[in-house]
Amino acid sequence: MSEQVASSREDFQAVLQQQQQRVVAAVAAAETIDATPILRDDEGLSCEEYVTLVYELHHIHLPELEAAGVIEFDRHEETVRQGVCFDEARPLGERADGQ
Repeated sequence: MSEQVASSREDFQAVLQQQQQRVVAAVAAAETIDATPILRDDEGLSCEEYVTLVYELHHIHLPELEAAGVIEFDRHEETVRQGVCFDEARPLGERADGQ
């Protein structure tokens, strides 16, 4: 396996693992956000990786945050906003800001 492919996979795994933190940080900064993956300007994903990220965001990360009361996820409108327990999760979003 080439070094570039390995690095790309590690980058993709990092993006996957940071989505919940990034969602919390984005919702803290804006009242409502779109339910799309949050990428930094220096992150690039293949089409396959992006589709996987969208799937994981919609079927794993957002439902987990919603179950914990951190966010409200409107599947029909494709939007995310603060949930009843958002303030308890705010430190999670603050960690994402430092990355």
